[in-house]
Amino acid sequence: MMIQRDDLKRLRLPSAAALALLAAGIACLAVSQYYLGGARAARDASRQTRLAAQERLSKASEEEREIREDLIYYDQMRQSGMLAEQNRLDLIDSIAKIKSDRKLFEIKYSIEPQKTLDYPGIIPGASFVVSRMRLEMLLLHEGDLLDFLADLQAAGKAKVAVRRCAVTRIEREAAPTQTALQPRLRADCEIDLVSVKRSPAG
Repeated sequence: MMIQRDDLKRLRLPSAAALALLAAGIACLAVSQYYLGGARAARDASRQTRLAAQERLSKASEEEREIREDLIYYDQMRQSGMLAEQNRLDLIDSIAKIKSDRKLFEIKYSIEPQKTLDYPGIIPGASFVVSRMRLEMLLLHEGDLLDFLADLQAAGKAKVAVRRCAVTRIEREAAPTQTALQPRLRADCEIDLVSVKRSPAG
């Protein structure tokens, strides 16, 4: 079927309209893609901002938790006496009282001068110091040693940290007629007495 010239003339307007609509559709598609890209970029930027805010909040919460833990640790040290200057006479009196109260056998000890403890500082303006105690005790049983260490810690003069402790049995010949209790064990220990010495500025 042949298309006549008159038919072509009649199709000009619809064809032009179709082309215009096609161009408008392409333009709309391009514009929508542009705005879609902008919306995605804005969404990604908003997400990054939100994540950054959450990270800052999480970091702030973590720092607050660490500060809270440090304050609790500081208060525990204060209550245990670690923040006080070490008074050797008080320490000697505490040991004598423990020996008397517990009815312990012979206790021999020596306490070295304080020195700085190589320990990362947790509290600004404070440093850890330690006195090494060398302890020899005669024991009826191991509980005597454990009770002594627990009481020494409870006295609150310093933090008691046992570095080494050796307990050996005392060999004796049998004495059936002897009724008094005799020590059966010997303890040889090295103990660190740790305290916190605040700086003058602290």
